[in-house]
Amino acid sequence: MTMCRERISPETESPFSFFIERESAVSPVIGVMLMLVVTIIVAALVSSFSGGLSDSAEPAPTTAFDISIRAGDEVGNGVKSNAPGPAPECVVLTMVSGDTLSSADLQIITTYTVPETYNGVPLKNAGKVIKHTLDGAIGQDDVWDENSNPFVPQVNGYCLLPDSAMNCLVPGNGMVGNPPCFGTCLFKAGEPYWFKDRNAFLGFDVTDRTAYGFQEGSVVHITIVHTPSGQTVYDQDVVATW
Repeated sequence: MTMCRERISPETESPFSFFIERESAVSPVIGVMLMLVVTIIVAALVSSFSGGLSDSAEPAPTTAFDISIRAGDEVGNGVKSNAPGPAPECVVLTMVSGDTLSSADLQIITTYTVPETYNGVPLKNAGKVIKHTLDGAIGQDDVWDENSNPFVPQVNGYCLLPDSAMNCLVPGNGMVGNPPCFGTCLFKAGEPYWFKDRNAFLGFDVTDRTAYGFQEGSVVHITIVHTPSGQTVYDQDVVATW
């Protein structure tokens, strides 16, 4: 910093002028030091605040999932269930490893792109992208209509009719019990969980093949998000088998 001062002639120069010049030079130095101190204090406060936020955030669970989707026809339409394995219309989720995890803390997001043709026949919804979310936090207050508009992101809690006796996930046996359903399920390592209603899981009518072309070999991208931590715990393409 350049310091400017008025030239004082030797005749009028005061014996104290030396000290006056020195004193004026100290003022900018003090200002710079004060700015540094304030900057350090603000940085410390920001660091402390952000550290507190990170400490309060819930860590993501350490889990590994496996998901399979069956594209076969529904049981009852000339098809018999292949018990004790999953029925042909099931989506099966298995937590391969990890601690017990509440489904109320999970969102399962599926994305399916309608193909151009089915068995060589052009589809009326060709190229449309269907994004659907199962939210375990919704519980039984679930209103779901797969025909409302399957081409906008939709959210439901995977509940069937309120008076249904088959709408609560349990390991290895699909849906039993009374509502609520998906949000009350506890996923345990090594146990398979059956979603018997593929329409409610995927967000469209999988049996309407001329509209959506869902079949063996169809690809669904599935993402599972742990909502308390905001972390993704599963993110893969799943190829449907028959």
